[in-house]
Amino acid sequence: MGVSWTFGGAAGHETLSRVKIHIIGIPSAGKTTLANGLADRLGRPHYALDGLAFVDARWTLRPASERDEMLGEILQQPGFITEGGFLGWTDDLLTEADLIIWLDPPLRVLVWRHVLRFARHPWWIPPLLRFQLRSYRRPAGAGPAKDDPNQTRSGIETALKPWRTKVLRVRHSVSPDEVLAYMTRRPEPGN
Repeated sequence: MGVSWTFGGAAGHETLSRVKIHIIGIPSAGKTTLANGLADRLGRPHYALDGLAFVDARWTLRPASERDEMLGEILQQPGFITEGGFLGWTDDLLTEADLIIWLDPPLRVLVWRHVLRFARHPWWIPPLLRFQLRSYRRPAGAGPAKDDPNQTRSGIETALKPWRTKVLRVRHSVSPDEVLAYMTRRPEPGN
């Protein structure tokens, strides 16, 4: 790789290929796109947490014990890139992550991305946009997801407070190269 991530200067050298990154945000924030780009550049697999949370494309919840076992396997990796909007059961992941990237673009960007994503299925767009608006505007605990009412913009903000020293909140489009540049000049957490 050649590039190393130095926390605070002299101590704590880790190659970027061993770094642990989690990307969080509400639907259409760009989590998967950024995770794929970082995975390509770092030569690491990326794990979409939807595959842990659900057993099929119909959003059938996976049993918690099975999901937690799968998460434990990811946490044992020397480095990882994960992405998803889940809270609560991901606390161990947030603790282990070296960097948490919170993608928080403006509502107009989220709506546009949602429309583009589902243009082939226009009948899906109205209910999905309602879900998107509720995720963006509702307070923590009042979100539209039945299985996770904190999966809102304010819910994510509240949930990330214990890890705020390692959260990078991004309110615009960001490229994998910009994230890598940030990581190479980032001070050690807590400094």
